[in-house]
Amino acid sequence: MSGKVDWVVDEHIKLRIVKPDDDSDLFALVDENRQQLEKYMPWAQDTKTVANEHRFLEYCQKQITKKALWPVTILVDGKVAGMFDFHDFDHADRHCSIGYWLGKGYQHNGVMTRVVKAAIKIGFEELDMHKIALLAEVENTSSNNVAIRNGFHLDGTLKEHIYSDGKFHDANIYSMLEHS
Repeated sequence: MSGKVDWVVDEHIKLRIVKPDDDSDLFALVDENRQQLEKYMPWAQDTKTVANEHRFLEYCQKQITKKALWPVTILVDGKVAGMFDFHDFDHADRHCSIGYWLGKGYQHNGVMTRVVKAAIKIGFEELDMHKIALLAEVENTSSNNVAIRNGFHLDGTLKEHIYSDGKFHDANIYSMLEHS
């Protein structure tokens, strides 16, 4: 993956490869948004301390060196606002998946739509992907709307595919092809 560590989305939004010293800011954001995050992101239940977040960020660093994960911190006006990542890389067949989350203070104003638009370009041009997939629980209208606004194709709905919030949920699977 490229040696770059940050990307400018627009005059307010920047993406930066995660660093272990992001731990306090990211943990505070997770903790502040715990109820909402746990509904769609089961990992939030395991992020109980700054030390948990620090271990996760160290894990991310190892996965970056293996070209298995491309995680970035989303910064809005210099403040930590959430995360975005490329994961499930298949470098031979040139496809991967994306995931993302934002603190509630940054939601519903186009931040994630702009982040995903910029990240898709990075995925195709810098990470040399041909196909990018996005999985979203059917009930997660915000995440589905980000996919739709960015021109992802709805490939189908996977029945009872994600276990979160104590039950199984259907998930929409979206994809975008390079040059589409």
